[in-house]
Amino acid sequence: MSVEIIHKQLSLRAEFWKKSLGWPDDNASYVFLGRAVHAMGKSMFGADWTGDEPCRDPVPNLSVFPERSGWRARLVHDLLVKHHPEHNRQPRKPYQHSFEFSGKEWMDAVMIVKKLKDERAPELRRLLEVQDRIKHLAEAGFLITAIREKAGGDPTPVPRGWWNSERIRDRFDLCQLRPDDPYNLGIGSDPFQWIFVTRESLMSCAPGGLTEGEQGRPTPVAATPSAAPPPEEPASAPRRLAEAKIEPAFRQWREQQAVGYIPTEEQDVAHMQGLGVGRDKVRELRKKFPRRRRGEKRSG
Repeated sequence: MSVEIIHKQLSLRAEFWKKSLGWPDDNASYVFLGRAVHAMGKSMFGADWTGDEPCRDPVPNLSVFPERSGWRARLVHDLLVKHHPEHNRQPRKPYQHSFEFSGKEWMDAVMIVKKLKDERAPELRRLLEVQDRIKHLAEAGFLITAIREKAGGDPTPVPRGWWNSERIRDRFDLCQLRPDDPYNLGIGSDPFQWIFVTRESLMSCAPGGLTEGEQGRPTPVAATPSAAPPPEEPASAPRRLAEAKIEPAFRQWREQQAVGYIPTEEQDVAHMQGLGVGRDKVRELRKKFPRRRRGEKRSG
């Protein structure tokens, strides 16, 4: 996949999350995945969850060599207009595709991008943790998910196994999946369906995440079919990883953190509990990995 296509997809994701008024409605039994992400974020991070985490426009890496055209050149021009008025650059004209940059101008833009990435690192980390939490809880059978055609209709339960994959991060871009190809890495229209979470399981897995008005929507007066049970009976607790896989899973969790960031004990415990690993085992694992010194504040 080309860099241009990736950038276009990331921009589409940002617009989708900014325009939540266009999302499908919730009902008494189901909550749209987009709102479930925010509920999980509030439950995990409290006031630190701003709601902007999924909405950020993509910030690409820039080479040290100026470019004269393309989306990077347009981005650099816009950044200079906004952040460096001393360069006297004017807002770009409609259909302007070619630009000229001095070495100083381009490097100023490179430094802006670096600063933006550093500022947004904590937001990105929170978003990835929320996505991972939803994935693990859904795969374990605690968080019950379903899909619904975009035109409407009753949601259809999603098998737990559909969440047991490393190829599903894109599901959180537009909160949809393709039932005939559930591990498809793309995003699209007709074959893709909206993803929902049952309200009951979300309230259980993300306590305090739903606002008061969202927690207890009245049941419609007219009789409606009850929420369909999951296709596989959920376990009463997450299935515990095989002993040989526990430490590699913990190592993978730690390695995906932003550079220099060390999770708190509660964050480590919350992540591993989604894999069926208890607190005592997590404390034992933490002795083999970097830990915060007592009293050290959370980074970011």
